[in-house]
Amino acid sequence: MAYGLNDVVNQRRMIDESPAGAEFKAALRGKLDALLALAEATDCRRVRLLAYFDEASEPCGNCDNCLNPPAVWDATDAARKLLSTIYRVQQASHIGFGAVHLMDVLRQLVATGAVGLEKVHLDNGHSFETLALTDASRAVLRGEVPVRLREAVAAAPGERKRRRSPAGTLPPAAAALDQAAQVRFINLKAWRAEVAREHGLPAYVIFHNATLAAIAERCPATLADLEGIGGMGAKMLEAYGGDVLRVCGSAS
Repeated sequence: MAYGLNDVVNQRRMIDESPAGAEFKAALRGKLDALLALAEATDCRRVRLLAYFDEASEPCGNCDNCLNPPAVWDATDAARKLLSTIYRVQQASHIGFGAVHLMDVLRQLVATGAVGLEKVHLDNGHSFETLALTDASRAVLRGEVPVRLREAVAAAPGERKRRRSPAGTLPPAAAALDQAAQVRFINLKAWRAEVAREHGLPAYVIFHNATLAAIAERCPATLADLEGIGGMGAKMLEAYGGDVLRVCGSAS
């Protein structure tokens, strides 16, 4: 079950931007939360899976968690401090942390339901994910519920080195572009970095490399030219379409 926080954020964004009704969106969010909880479970996965269908069961003894119980650490105190921080920041500024502050411990707290993700819409049309307390947060803050999280397993130095791209190379999504499109991609990537820093967000929350590559290849001249590009939904088009056209135009 290899995934990252960006996958969760993007799935939530896809649900939020869907033209489906509110009830259907709520059902999709519930399924996403259930899948995330199953992925981050430290106990029997069969028990978790059957519980989703309101069926009680005993540990199976055959799933990965039963056969090789993951190493866990007592994160109760750390979780309480984190939840308290979210609460104090929201009370003081009426806004939450940007998703850039999310770490692995947050991902697991989201999976347990102790932290929620909410979308904040700014007056300028931009929006971003923030952290929010849930009903389950109170029990953790009061020390009534212990928090056990998986220990982080660091990759071997050699493995980390293999994953690192050589300096100056383009990501795979842009490698096949012609020279003019690559220039547009580089300019779009620089613009994305500025927007991400401005709003305290990871760059991928703005646009993935694949989306930037598709935009660079199409060389859009109008907002209509951006329609149909993966990752460019109606809200993203409204929020960033003009800037994308400006960046592409300056590189032409």
